[in-house]
Amino acid sequence: MRKQLLKILSAILVLTVFVSVFSVVDVSAALSASEIRNEINKLEQQSKDLEADINKLQNDINAQQKLKDAIQQKIAVVQQQIDICNSQISKINNEIAANNAEIEKSNKQIEADKLTFKKRLRAIYMSNTGSNVQVLLGADDFADFLQLAQLTSSVSARDKLLMEKLTKAIEKLQEKQKENNRLLEEQVELKNVINEKKKELQADSDAIQGVINDIDADKLTLKQQNDKLENQIKNYRNTLNSLASTSGSSGGIYDGSDFLWPTPGYYKISAYFQGYDSVHNGDHDGIDIIGAYRGQISGAKVVAIADGTVEISKNSCPHNEPKQGWSCGCNGNFGNYVKIQHGTKDGKDYASIYGHLARTTVSAKQKVKKGQVIGYVGSTGWSTGYHLHFGIAVNNGWKNPLNYYKKVG
Repeated sequence: MRKQLLKILSAILVLTVFVSVFSVVDVSAALSASEIRNEINKLEQQSKDLEADINKLQNDINAQQKLKDAIQQKIAVVQQQIDICNSQISKINNEIAANNAEIEKSNKQIEADKLTFKKRLRAIYMSNTGSNVQVLLGADDFADFLQLAQLTSSVSARDKLLMEKLTKAIEKLQEKQKENNRLLEEQVELKNVINEKKKELQADSDAIQGVINDIDADKLTLKQQNDKLENQIKNYRNTLNSLASTSGSSGGIYDGSDFLWPTPGYYKISAYFQGYDSVHNGDHDGIDIIGAYRGQISGAKVVAIADGTVEISKNSCPHNEPKQGWSCGCNGNFGNYVKIQHGTKDGKDYASIYGHLARTTVSAKQKVKKGQVIGYVGSTGWSTGYHLHFGIAVNNGWKNPLNYYKKVG
């Protein structure tokens, strides 16, 4: 856990230096629109990484919280055990109190029997002389006295029974007192053990809470760092918007979380998905992006919207000019075009198509990276003006590309 946090904090330090460097750069003066777009992509990836780290920390918090809850439940169980022990100790104390009352009552009876016995002994003494009585009088204590008394032949059978009664009563009370003391010590010892266990569990709970607090602090640090990144991205986008407004682009700036815009710096859309236009007659499986043509030889750059493999690259259409009243059906009306397979995400297969290119710069089966130039805007195929026809297919079905982009400017 601590090693992971140290790695995250190290990443934060590196990222802080990166952001601080770019914060002092006048991006509007130092970078082109495509370079700004690349920087935005880099920052967005770093933001995603930070979000992933934040999610990992949140998972750590959730795991620690579950462990803390389990320990709290154990503490509650231990407390129940303590309560049961306290109840048992209370019962034992009540039993001891009852025994003490019995002992007190028995002691009174013993004292009364002792008094009776003394009177009997005095009577014996008054009526007898000899060594036996003197032996009795020479006893060290009452117990010794009782034992010696049993040896005295002068004591009657009645007196012996009385002495035996006294002896057994005292022994019984002593045993009962010992048993009560043993039970009390046993319960007190058990209570001490459970209290120690409770302290240990509480210490574990406090330690886990400390880890949770540390993770919270680290997550807050990452959140603050991510906020700085988002502000930096916002500043880049504002600059990109300004550059776009001066380059003839209109209609706003579009940005995709997983996909790049195919014509960096150019965002004006002349025909929307399944929108009416004179060429496609209302059946349009993509969008047309204009304002990106700079002559018949080569228009603006067209880039791959994501990593992938080129499935098709057609570069043989010679008619690179607007068509008026006639069609050019080369390559299925797409003219020079590129189709890229981007693989599977969340169980869905993604592909993209780029039509009416002046020329392509990639070949079939070629691996391409996100942002790599794959061709240039033109008007090949069935096209009435210089533009890029851009489409996205999901599971082999064409979808509205704007579903995967948001308007940011």
